[in-house]
Amino acid sequence: MSTTNLTTSMFLAFLVSWLPSATTGAEPWSIRFIEPSSANLFKPIITSSGIRIESLGANSSQRKDHPEYVSLHYRLSGAITALSFDYAQTGDASQMPVQLLDVTGRELWRYEGQGDAPQRVELSNLTTRGLLVFRVSRSRGAKLLKGWSHSISNVSVTKDVTAPVTDADGFIVLDDLDELRGYASADKSMIRMKPGVYELDTAFFRHFIEFSGNDNHWDLTGVTISASLDLFRQFGRDQGTDGFYCVIDVTGDRNVLEGLTVKNHGEGYGLSSRNKLFNITGSDCLVSNVTALTSGSNPWGYGSLFGIAGGVVRKMNGIRIGQPARNTRLIGSRVHMRAMGHAIFVQGAIDTLIEDCHVDGLLRPTDEILAESSGYAFEQGFRVPGYGEGVQIGPDRLIPAGEIVSLSEDGIRMYPGSEGVDSGASIIRNCTVTNMRRGICTGLSAASDKVIHCEVRNCIAAGFNIGSGDTLVGCAADAKYAEALCVPYLSSEGARVELELLDSREGMANNLVAKINGRKHDITLRTSEPAFVPRDMAIELASKNGYGSFQKGKRSARGITLNNQTSARVLLFPDAIGNTIISQGPVSDQGEADNTIQLGR
Repeated sequence: MSTTNLTTSMFLAFLVSWLPSATTGAEPWSIRFIEPSSANLFKPIITSSGIRIESLGANSSQRKDHPEYVSLHYRLSGAITALSFDYAQTGDASQMPVQLLDVTGRELWRYEGQGDAPQRVELSNLTTRGLLVFRVSRSRGAKLLKGWSHSISNVSVTKDVTAPVTDADGFIVLDDLDELRGYASADKSMIRMKPGVYELDTAFFRHFIEFSGNDNHWDLTGVTISASLDLFRQFGRDQGTDGFYCVIDVTGDRNVLEGLTVKNHGEGYGLSSRNKLFNITGSDCLVSNVTALTSGSNPWGYGSLFGIAGGVVRKMNGIRIGQPARNTRLIGSRVHMRAMGHAIFVQGAIDTLIEDCHVDGLLRPTDEILAESSGYAFEQGFRVPGYGEGVQIGPDRLIPAGEIVSLSEDGIRMYPGSEGVDSGASIIRNCTVTNMRRGICTGLSAASDKVIHCEVRNCIAAGFNIGSGDTLVGCAADAKYAEALCVPYLSSEGARVELELLDSREGMANNLVAKINGRKHDITLRTSEPAFVPRDMAIELASKNGYGSFQKGKRSARGITLNNQTSARVLLFPDAIGNTIISQGPVSDQGEADNTIQLGR
């Protein structure tokens, strides 16, 4: 056996900033506060032989729904069988207990401040790898005074020299979820897990399993991780950067993760509206053939009727790709939405490819909701707090009869950015979305996104929602419950669209094929069967109808070329100026000037 001393040099540059999470490149140490306000309570200090964590004596809000703590993470280079360190404390440690956890959240050691403090801690018969987590916490409501501290020094570990089990192709083979979590911080490894269902019931942070290593290949084909919904309530709420909960967090670079299915088990819902199953922030990563099956939102069964984030709404999203990810690829994956939330979304990532991914949700008629004799809508008198996306809410705020809602949010969505970084251009190719609020939404990102050979069906707010510079090539959507194409933004410019209209008959509460605002777009709408688009359906320019109808002010459409190869009517409302309309269907021009209209082409 060999022994490695963890000297002060390993701690260098450890305290980068007082953010919820900070790392220093290749250095093995990182610090994580449960929330930013906890930095007012604890101060880690490098010593000549280790680390000391002091109390700053501040008091945070008494309304905290969880203990506050700081965690000092040490990234192990391999498995260990034994650990020892010197320990000292000043002040009343019972107000600021310290514990040592492994990467699974299992406690290895604790000192509560009762009795004599141990001077040397020796732990043997360990089977752990990945991370050691020293955690100092303030119990809920406890008042801290300056001068209390914990010191950890002269740390040493004994490496486990047992050779791992490997397949013929060199992959390390695992059959235990704790082992997987132990390897999650490794570099340059090939890991394969035996197929099966593995329940996840413990964690040490809101990000339950963090793949922080680089240059790895994770073959999890046939593996299902089922996370307890209890975990989504374990660490309180925080609106900081790392304040969301997720099951799988891919933060390392140049990793391949394939074949994994993630779902939840248990009752209830999480504390946050930012819950998700997968979070991907590593660069040059390939995530392929994964499946997300969401559950555990509140109130379930009403979609966006009672809000989209705050208030009583608690969501469970599918897959997020976020800052600082660059060149991330999500390929061949499935998201089955059985909770309120987005299926796949991008926030601040750049050069993202989403290909051969498929999303499905559930729809529910409002008549079914109005027939309830119990439940959240019934308790609210069937009144909603405000605007409900995809449903026309009247001034009485009553849920309308005869409409339909999606029980989830958007299928594939681009956000403007994250952490001050704009989302970069993305490519979405060969994807399908059914039964969601909006199918594919690129319009909220300032980047010029490309959507290629994608199909959207049965969405209730819009099929494709696009903006400036976006391109749709070879795409298809129906207009049963909402417009197939929505370009609602006055500032949008230069979108290019080739869209096939699918069977839009026998829909509900919609007669809008497309809503087109902005300027200098080039849009072609066609269908393989004329009967798919009833003649009473409309394509509207400078429109206030459809998605975005809540927005105030005038709507304009200028310099747009529309080639309507369907029998739908084209309506040019006031402030539709200088447009070129080529249409097989009739055209009604209420525009102000200079619209060129060619019929029967």
